[in-house]
Amino acid sequence: MRSALLRGRTLVVAAPALALLATAAPSAIAADAPAGSAYGASASVSLLAGVLGDKGISVETGKIAPSNTDGPTSAEVVNVPLKGLVTAKAVSSSAKKTDGKVASKASIVDATLPVLAPLAGATPKARVISSECTSTPDGITASSELAGLDLGRIGKLPVGTAPNQKIGVPGVVQVIVNEQIKHDDGSLTVNALHVKLLGGKATGALGSGDIVLASATCAKVAATPSTPTQPTAPAKPPAQGPGQVTVIPAGAPETGDGSLATVFAQ
Repeated sequence: MRSALLRGRTLVVAAPALALLATAAPSAIAADAPAGSAYGASASVSLLAGVLGDKGISVETGKIAPSNTDGPTSAEVVNVPLKGLVTAKAVSSSAKKTDGKVASKASIVDATLPVLAPLAGATPKARVISSECTSTPDGITASSELAGLDLGRIGKLPVGTAPNQKIGVPGVVQVIVNEQIKHDDGSLTVNALHVKLLGGKATGALGSGDIVLASATCAKVAATPSTPTQPTAPAKPPAQGPGQVTVIPAGAPETGDGSLATVFAQ
């Protein structure tokens, strides 16, 4: 998959299949793991005075436009201000489960990140920020798309398809691109963009906390054991025909003298 770095272009990042299962049997979702979920954005931050106003503020948004395979399987919110941290024309997500497959997706359209403007030199914008994952018996694949995103002085978007690539300002902010987290139960979460505010002591500090944009999670899909094949009954001996041999026990009337005789069937 081709990646681009230039300002205003599209960056697409992906990861190879994980947790391969060597089986072609029919599949089922692992009983001990959630099937799939997604959400458009979330934020939990404490900002210093002057970042978004004269006073310091704390923001807890919860998950915006959440969905999961148990329902609701899709969600959308339009004209999202996200407490001034992020704005978007639309935030949406979906999570679906079909036979042998889980698919989750999250997307943000026409996004801006005012919270990063003091560091970036201008308000960062993006046409699309999205992530998706797919789980089958062959494993889990995940990818992220960042179309038209420019972070200005914070740093250029990384080249390549590797997950968990990082840029930022030491001690102030870290931006993780195509963040992928493998959980103990085998499920995988992909966050298109994870902004980590690192504290309030360094020059240019914004505050502390996390902003996650476009998050999707898929559970591992396990194989259903195949039904054992019933053993076949032993074949019946063929019927006698001309030229076949019949053994007659000793003492049978056919032998006359009590010896073992061999008679050819006519």
